[in-house]
Amino acid sequence: MTLVARYSMAYKLQCDSCDLERECTDWADANRDARDHEAEYSDHWVTIHELQRA
Repeated sequence: MTLVARYSMAYKLQCDSCDLERECTDWADANRDARDHEAEYSDHWVTIHELQRA
């Protein structure tokens, strides 16, 4: 029997041009939120940081 550990990851979004700062618990949600923000504000760049949990 193989045990698989599931770790909860968190991601922080930050925009270089505004005060957008948001945490997401799912990579897909973080990616979608970043993409949507950049689509709405074409001169903004959103970075997704993986947060380490203790």
